[in-house]
Amino acid sequence: MMFTHRLKAIQGVAFFLTLLSCSHSWAAPDAVAGKVKALVCTACHGDGGVSSLPGFPHLAAQPLLSIFYQLLQFRDQRRKGGGMEAIAATLSEQDMRDIAAYYAALQAPPPVAGGSTDKITLGQQIAQQQYCSSCHGAQLQGQKHVPRLAGQSSEYFVSQLRNLRSGARADMDGTMISAARSLTDEEIEAMAVYARSLP
Repeated sequence: MMFTHRLKAIQGVAFFLTLLSCSHSWAAPDAVAGKVKALVCTACHGDGGVSSLPGFPHLAAQPLLSIFYQLLQFRDQRRKGGGMEAIAATLSEQDMRDIAAYYAALQAPPPVAGGSTDKITLGQQIAQQQYCSSCHGAQLQGQKHVPRLAGQSSEYFVSQLRNLRSGARADMDGTMISAARSLTDEEIEAMAVYARSLP
């Protein structure tokens, strides 16, 4: 019995070491190569990663890991929408890392002025109540695998939060579904106006 436990432990360590050695064999993300690979993305996500189409996200200045993980989710059919599953299925993981590096290096979309002060204030209050900054950063600029919300398209922001609230969009660890569950449409729209007003 003890031998079996030791064997399993050794096998577990061997598997972990194999993963480590594989991760070191990957080439570093290449933003220059990513720019060429991202040409197919510009039709929806815009030149320079800022989309002019309602409902499509801005990718400029998104954290590298955030874009990479989203592409993996699309490829593995854990996330669906906008035909991204078919596009991601054609990409290698190196392609994904390169594209992510390209977008991460771009200048962030400019803040959008013009939202009502009341909505911005309400959106900020809700973001504070929901502790959005604990994952998305102090100015909702994103970090690590967590996406940037600052400057994001309002239409996209609203649709994604509604999808998370309804369960139509999968969530990596359930945090966002839990956070969105209690939000009203008015609160989601106010948060979108607040987020897009941030630099």
